[in-house]
Amino acid sequence: MTTRGARPDYLDVVETIEKLRAQPGSPARVISLGRSVEGRDIPCAICTDPAVPDDDKQHVFIVASQHGSEESGRAMVLALLEWLGSTDPEAREILKRQVVAIAPCGSPDGAMHDNNRNAQGIDVAHTYPLDAPAGSPEGRALETFAIDFAPELFVDAHGRAGGGMKEHAWLSPAWNWSCDRFFLIQMSAAMAEAGEAAGFPQAEISPPAALDPNAPPDLLGAKLAFQVKSLSLGLESIEKYYREEDWRVTGLARLRRLLRFGQEDAFGLGEPGYPCSLISGTRIYAIKAHGATAAARRRNRVEMTAFLRRNFCIADRGADGPEGCAKIRVLSKTCDGPNPQRFALLMRIRKPCRVESVEWKRQRLEPGAEHGYRLWEDGNAVFVQANIAEPFGGPERHLIVRYESPWLNR
Repeated sequence: MTTRGARPDYLDVVETIEKLRAQPGSPARVISLGRSVEGRDIPCAICTDPAVPDDDKQHVFIVASQHGSEESGRAMVLALLEWLGSTDPEAREILKRQVVAIAPCGSPDGAMHDNNRNAQGIDVAHTYPLDAPAGSPEGRALETFAIDFAPELFVDAHGRAGGGMKEHAWLSPAWNWSCDRFFLIQMSAAMAEAGEAAGFPQAEISPPAALDPNAPPDLLGAKLAFQVKSLSLGLESIEKYYREEDWRVTGLARLRRLLRFGQEDAFGLGEPGYPCSLISGTRIYAIKAHGATAAARRRNRVEMTAFLRRNFCIADRGADGPEGCAKIRVLSKTCDGPNPQRFALLMRIRKPCRVESVEWKRQRLEPGAEHGYRLWEDGNAVFVQANIAEPFGGPERHLIVRYESPWLNR
């Protein structure tokens, strides 16, 4: 049976996407990610400004309705899709700097039969093992696109079809050697503020049982975090209480706030966009993705994440005082698999500070995006980013930054 009495259902998804595709000057191109068990299409609208080159755009992938009976997830992302296709100046600016791919119905058969499982009785949303393909045809279609797309940000939109009174964001697992958990908490808090401002009480951030640290990470967001280091979170709205217009308002308010993080340098990393380029460590010292464009940083992020998964690596900064300089030592005790041919190192030094020289392997670096360094500052500190066009894996090497500061005892 269909669910035409419930809104929005799978047929509404198809209708909305087709309307957007046919719109003059539409920012969306529509692709098929695959087919469901019963042969229904899994459409995906890829939204961006075609007049702006894609090389320096962030990637965002948003999936709704992996549980087909959850109407509110579909409503939230359809509201976003319609907004991105509008003439709103903020939407236009977002599409100049981001490619937003939206799959509004990850389980078409479940949506048509008002079931949270697919036609084979499989829970599409919870069958993504880290070391094997997804456990459903729908899941394999979603993950194949997602891993190739390597989004900076992934959003898994759901509803509380069982009737629970909780509207919130939940966080996918993140690498312990990264700051991603911290960034996700900050981003989710900003989304909650936007939901409250729109008039919808938000629950505190708390992972559901499926994200218990002792439970296997079987979500697509966890798989993307593991394989390509996407920032991944879930979004839920209340069903059996709120109605479609409520879902649209609260979902759009929160998603718009989230997408603004792709437009700004909210975390002081030296370039606008989601903070995926900080691969390991903290802003005090870190391994960072190398690249002058978002596309270059994305490729290097994926390469570096794969290498760090397989090898024991160290990037460590000792105290600046004893040696009168800032020093990061870099080494990998193993070198299994492809060795990334470029990487970047980041350090932050308290003001007042005047950088005198930046050295890599005792050779002085000059300012440069390929093999060199760049400086920027915030209210408290000077940032130094060394861009190294050499293999990452290898024996111990040092980045040394010599600087003048009253905090140093020379």
